[in-house]
Amino acid sequence: MFGVYATGSLSIDCGLDKKEGVKYSDTLDNITYIPDDLYVDTGKKCNVDADSQGNWGPNYRTLRTLRSFPSASGERNCYTLPTVVGANYLVRMEFLYGNYDNKNSQTLEFNLTIGANHWDTVNLNTSSDNNGYKAYEAIFAAWASWAPLCLVNTDGGTPFVSTVELRPLGSLPYPVAMGYQSLSLYRRWNMAPSHDDIIRYPDDVYDRYWYPLETNSDPSYSKIDSDSSIPDSATFAVPSAVLGTAFVPASNNTALIFIPSEARSQENLMVFLHYADFQNGKLRQFDAYINDWQFGTFIPTYLTGVSNFSARWTLANEDGFNLTLAANPESELPPMINAVEVYCLISHDVSRTTLSQDLAILGVAYLAWRAKRKPNNSTNDPPRVPDLMGALGGRKNHWEHLQKPENRRFTYDELEKLTDNFKRLIGHGGFGHVYYGCLEDSTEVAVKMRSELSSHGLEEFIAEVKSLTKVHHKNLVYLVGYCWEKDHLALVYEYMSQGNLCDYLRVHVRMHKGKAGVDKTMNWVTRVRVVLEAAQGLDYLHKGCSLPIIHSDVKTSNILLGPNLNAKIADFGLSKTFHRDSQSHISATAAGSVGYIDPEYYYTGRLTESSDVYGFGVVLLEVATGEPPILPGQGHIVQRVKQKIVAGSINSIADARLRGAYDTSSMWKVVETAMLCTADIAAQRPTMATVVAQLKESLALEEFQGVRGNLENPASDSTSSMSTFGPSPR
Repeated sequence: MFGVYATGSLSIDCGLDKKEGVKYSDTLDNITYIPDDLYVDTGKKCNVDADSQGNWGPNYRTLRTLRSFPSASGERNCYTLPTVVGANYLVRMEFLYGNYDNKNSQTLEFNLTIGANHWDTVNLNTSSDNNGYKAYEAIFAAWASWAPLCLVNTDGGTPFVSTVELRPLGSLPYPVAMGYQSLSLYRRWNMAPSHDDIIRYPDDVYDRYWYPLETNSDPSYSKIDSDSSIPDSATFAVPSAVLGTAFVPASNNTALIFIPSEARSQENLMVFLHYADFQNGKLRQFDAYINDWQFGTFIPTYLTGVSNFSARWTLANEDGFNLTLAANPESELPPMINAVEVYCLISHDVSRTTLSQDLAILGVAYLAWRAKRKPNNSTNDPPRVPDLMGALGGRKNHWEHLQKPENRRFTYDELEKLTDNFKRLIGHGGFGHVYYGCLEDSTEVAVKMRSELSSHGLEEFIAEVKSLTKVHHKNLVYLVGYCWEKDHLALVYEYMSQGNLCDYLRVHVRMHKGKAGVDKTMNWVTRVRVVLEAAQGLDYLHKGCSLPIIHSDVKTSNILLGPNLNAKIADFGLSKTFHRDSQSHISATAAGSVGYIDPEYYYTGRLTESSDVYGFGVVLLEVATGEPPILPGQGHIVQRVKQKIVAGSINSIADARLRGAYDTSSMWKVVETAMLCTADIAAQRPTMATVVAQLKESLALEEFQGVRGNLENPASDSTSSMSTFGPSPR
């Protein structure tokens, strides 16, 4: 099943009153629409005026209502749509002003975002845009189990929306990537259509809008039709109704030139061509150009849909762009085209880290050096850090501490030697692989090598080194040194022999020296002690440093365990420092790990210490339940636990592998603390200092129960709870 009725597809009639029913099927396309109440919490429901309803007729029921977001709703208002991590989706929003507010506004302007990333700017002219109607589409890869689609007030009028539609795209090979880029539709043309209607579902099983491009007034185009049926194209599933008509040059012209109106200067564009030949026996071959750049030579196939795209982004010039299809010298027939899609880039901030000004300058200087480097340079080594920092005109060299003996600078040859040529792989992550190593004095270390495929770059490397060279705490992993040589970036840490907390919560039996070991499911008292130690490390980052540090990527796999299962926070690649006296938050594109990202940070881009608190709350829920943050088809761990809390039974929440071996009050204390940490509103969350105090209480309750000798007895809900979320004390 595809598109409209595929699992995960949504068709939302915004502002629909539930009194009209929980759903309905529109008469135009037989698509079932539902109200928007489940997907947005703000705004108000409105109806377009009678004239607009009359102009659009009874077939457009979806455009009769809308949801508006006046200033009282806040600057940013979001629809939160359920998605599957890694799946590709098309999202479409439709807007019909229809004088719903009786203000007869002539123009309206506001922004759309997908998460924190700018999607497009809605510009409506009520006199020229068909009563103020427009539709906007985007294609993206889901990075979480939900996707926020937001309307942002830019003081150009009250944001509103008429419909929101989400369509899974299956395996269609649109070049989108999680955390890297999405596509905003600029144009999708159905060339020389047989009628003026938009082609969509059911002709297009994925419900893309194919807009008619009729050029009867342009003598340079000539329309041709196929007498035979053409199946949907294989790669991009372009519908046969679209492939059945095409444009060719009129008369003896050998080129087709398309110059879109409303061209956008300085936009990054990507062009998709879809074609199927109707004539057999003669060669048709043409070159395709965006402005002056040739991006391919193509040969249409007889009665078979073929698709190609430009594969790289092209920057539009001051006049926008033009698309030219010119017959190749070997061609016996002129060029032809059946359909065209043009997308703009929705760029995700791949650097993901907002550093202080000195580090920003450092990065720019390094990149400038790389750009100016001559190919025949005898050395590929970057200039020394102090030389780069000299460009700051006498500012303090914040990197002087890297020259201290305790933060050793390794050469790549030294790393090869101490890891025995990277023989033993002990882990991997977004930065790259981690290898076991041993120094000259037999000190065991872990060497984290940056992979060339990693999205993490110089800024993340600098952020981690800078953080760990100026903070020292028993619950923060110790940085032995680093390597920055040629294109090699590496971090050398103390070796944490027992892996990470995530392993203990996910794996029942661990291997020891090649042999199956005993069941190492971590008991409750150890779990509480581990998260307490991790909480103390975070509390130190927030309150114990001269400049507070926000970790930004708190999760169970970043809590490392030593020989006695002592816990230390690791991975500071996304960490950020801030000045508490002058900054209430850091503005940044939301970054982190799926399932742990603070929703408020994700929506607003405002990073605070409470963002770490949210991630740590998810960690506490994992420790209590033994479950990962996201379970396919079952949603987020916060929602799952909330549902179980209603039943008032701690046994339904606690990890079954504990077999009841925990003090009920201790378990409730951890769950209560976790739920407070994961409050939707950041201001309602506790500080890490408060979390530390709560976990100390939980540990004391558990240890007291152990002293009493009751640990062997199954836990019972009859034990009184101190939690406001659990059953009332009896």
